[in-house]
Amino acid sequence: MCGVFGFVAKDSGPLNLSILKRIARVTERRGPHAWGLAWLTRHGRLCMYKQTGRIRDSLGLLSMAKDATMLIGHVRYATQGDPANNLNNHPHPCDGGWIVHNGVIPNFRQIITEHQLHSVTECDSEILGLLVEKLQGDLLTRCVDTANIAGERNLVMLGLWKPGRLIAVRRGNPLHVGETGRGYYLASLPDELPGQVQELTNHQAVEFGDSA
Repeated sequence: MCGVFGFVAKDSGPLNLSILKRIARVTERRGPHAWGLAWLTRHGRLCMYKQTGRIRDSLGLLSMAKDATMLIGHVRYATQGDPANNLNNHPHPCDGGWIVHNGVIPNFRQIITEHQLHSVTECDSEILGLLVEKLQGDLLTRCVDTANIAGERNLVMLGLWKPGRLIAVRRGNPLHVGETGRGYYLASLPDELPGQVQELTNHQAVEFGDSA
């Protein structure tokens, strides 16, 4: 099943760690086997951390991202690839950035063969990053095309890149956005999202940040 969450600051406004922890605890309902984050600091550094286990047991580690201006997160319900092997956990590399994914790609081995991808994990989600890297066009177009190749139904993908770019693609699976004065919080489940909460329209791709 899995779950995703994220944050995008307004005018480099600070991330509220208390809100992020509450969102992470709620999102864990969708995945207890592993968790991970990728984030951009206010100094422009792109960071990533992931580990096996429940995120509720490691909420203190979220303080690593306390100066994040953009963030994507994932809690994993393992379907393909043992979570004990951290390579299988999210985020996965994607053309100089990182992606997290909610969904199952049943034919991922066929996609690997058809598109001559070079996978290094046993996780189906890895192919999303590999496809984005291989396809042609601008980054947003490649993310949408990747989602279509993986299957138009039952997918949410969040991607993060420097210097400050977050792309969200929804196909069937839920994704909600809560807006505050400090920024936007994203999550699979609406519980604990602050401010005005809306569900991202199905079959929609949204971009935050710098597309240059």
